Amino acid sequence: MSEAFEKPLSAWIDAPDSLADFQVMGVCQDSRLCVSGDAYLALVGSTTHGYEYAISAVENGAVAVLVSPEMPEKYSGITLKLKESNVPVIKVHELDNKASALAAKFYGNPSEQLKIIAITGTDGKTSVCQFVKEALTLSGRLCGYIGTLGWGVKDTMGSTALTTPDAVAIQRMLATMHHAGAKAVALEASSHGIAEGRLNDVNIDIAVLTNFGRDHLDYHQTEEAYADAKAALFRWPSLTSIVVNGDDSLGVRLKTESVTGKSEDVKIHTFTTKNETESASSKQPTNEYIAQNVELSRAGLQFEIVDNEQSFEVVTPLYGRFNVENLNACYAVLRASGVAANDSVDALAQLGRVPGRMEPFAEFAQPMVIVDYAHTPQALSAAIAAVREHTAGKVWVVFGCGGDRDPGKRPLMAQAAESADHIIVTDDNPRTENPAHIRLMIINGFSVPSVALEIGDRERAIQFAIWQAQPDDVVLVAGKGHEDYQIVGNRVLEFSDREAVARMLKEVG
Repeated sequence: MSEAFEKPLSAWIDAPDSLADFQVMGVCQDSRLCVSGDAYLALVGSTTHGYEYAISAVENGAVAVLVSPEMPEKYSGITLKLKESNVPVIKVHELDNKASALAAKFYGNPSEQLKIIAITGTDGKTSVCQFVKEALTLSGRLCGYIGTLGWGVKDTMGSTALTTPDAVAIQRMLATMHHAGAKAVALEASSHGIAEGRLNDVNIDIAVLTNFGRDHLDYHQTEEAYADAKAALFRWPSLTSIVVNGDDSLGVRLKTESVTGKSEDVKIHTFTTKNETESASSKQPTNEYIAQNVELSRAGLQFEIVDNEQSFEVVTPLYGRFNVENLNACYAVLRASGVAANDSVDALAQLGRVPGRMEPFAEFAQPMVIVDYAHTPQALSAAIAAVREHTAGKVWVVFGCGGDRDPGKRPLMAQAAESADHIIVTDDNPRTENPAHIRLMIINGFSVPSVALEIGDRERAIQFAIWQAQPDDVVLVAGKGHEDYQIVGNRVLEFSDREAVARMLKEVG
């Protein structure tokens, strides 16, 4: 951590007089992520208390430990070891509730110095976030990113353990990006992150909904609870604009709630493929951006965006009709951010492909292979429909389902896959479940189970599809996208769909 963030304890907490001038260079709540000079915030966890990992935090570089008043006595052995190491233990009342606010104060409330764009949705978060990051930067406003692919500005990306990092880590990331010159940050706001308060004390300017479908019911239990978690983002007190999908039921709900319940200072922006403008009986104007006249080819996409009375043509090498929606969402964010219409379109045309999101791989005279992160029924269905529109041949799909996750999704994934011509069911991240049992649940979801070929080994499954496909065919490898690992049991194994595909195409050639 840069010395630019170095502060005495008294500058951001009520520290004892004897420690008022004690300097720290950062704050951290995950002992594994602590670095030299950090103050470690020992917070309550879902199964354990962070104070149990205080020694580990110190070994990683922490120079002070903040904890709720009752914990040092409860874990007296840890407290004694810290004392022997001359590491101060500072008692902070209601630390668990104050952690995000304290981190924001330490780092100088960085979100107030940045335009924060929080993007939520079942599918498309990563693509839209990456598009916004690149497009705002191309428009002259350096934009950072926090999400599934990591965090940072420009091409430098640090890793994140979670799509939406913990509340303390987010403040650190925002401060670092602001210090690097960023003017804005696009972040992925997962339903878990919203529900668990990881965005607390972040001054969010623009909230975005890509779409809504079934996912994460192992966590939220019901679709209603899942929808409510996402809807909470659109009630953020600091919002200046919301951007919603006008073709999505939750998007329509959020738009209606915003029209009837928000201040007229919050602007509503809608992206849609339907040429039907709704009139809202409200002082709030609704800015609507319509994507139409879509053309798909082996070269990519071409379509028009209608913005009020103006029409703009967009040509892009991206694949998939749903990327029309993603690009239109990005356009809406740019317009909500004050970027001119023509500059927004110019930026869209320059956007590159997102790793593991409808990413094509091809060798001469070989079938095209597309690697995509599609791991929900709606995403898999959309991905298969998308690749079909880009090819004259057959569509192959290789997919599986994660273990220790919503089992009710498995037959729905099978139903989505039935729109392909050739289907191979394989392993995704089986985790601690029996992989064969997961595959069986998927196969039983097909209307005719025999339509699918079962090959548990993911590398062999991909290899079989590539070897059997004809040059005009497309092979969709779905579910893991950018991930470079596979979780089997309690082991994290090195495996990348992208690397496997690239290697196999060369071998076949």
